[in-house]
Amino acid sequence: MSAPPALPPYVPTGDVVADKVTWRRLVRAARRELVDGWSARDRASAACSLGQAALEVLDRYAVRQGRGGVAGMCVTAFEPMRTEPPVDGLTQAMLDAGVRVLVPVTLEKPRLDWADLTDPGRSPLGEQVLAGVDLAFVPALAVSRHGVRLGQGGGYYDTTLPRLRELSGGSPVVVVLHDHEVVPAVPADTHDAVVDAVLRPATGAMRLPVG
Repeated sequence: MSAPPALPPYVPTGDVVADKVTWRRLVRAARRELVDGWSARDRASAACSLGQAALEVLDRYAVRQGRGGVAGMCVTAFEPMRTEPPVDGLTQAMLDAGVRVLVPVTLEKPRLDWADLTDPGRSPLGEQVLAGVDLAFVPALAVSRHGVRLGQGGGYYDTTLPRLRELSGGSPVVVVLHDHEVVPAVPADTHDAVVDAVLRPATGAMRLPVG
């Protein structure tokens, strides 16, 4: 695969100087540079790596829960935009393993509903479906080494993730990123969601020391 682009100047040295708007602009530019340099083979390789790593994460969680395997489990994921990590590899691996995949349906800001990925009509299921989620794979632009998530700015996941944790009984939240998007710190507000781990194509899964 092509090497990731050099980090843009959003990596802080001490205090976080840039605001969220600046960070988002820089991260999006770095993402465009990365995916513009991918061949079809590069993208397919990243998608496959994400799928394998995600299954390993879910399998370890199943073992901790005393389950015999991942079949029949339920996760959230998302349908990626062009510059996001190729999460379609992750979702296909989940479906092939018999895992139910829920994807977000956007309502009025900042609310999300959820639909089954295998439902072509994406019929909203209501937030109570989150009670059955075993593990959540979610999007972001970057994450700090302490698990603070920098999102796209709509507030959807900052609103949804506390509710998901409540309904599911504390299921883990794993943010899916490109390999260069774990950084020392991100500009944050008190309402910003914190995640438990990060999943990346080349480096796989890493737990984050939340707090």
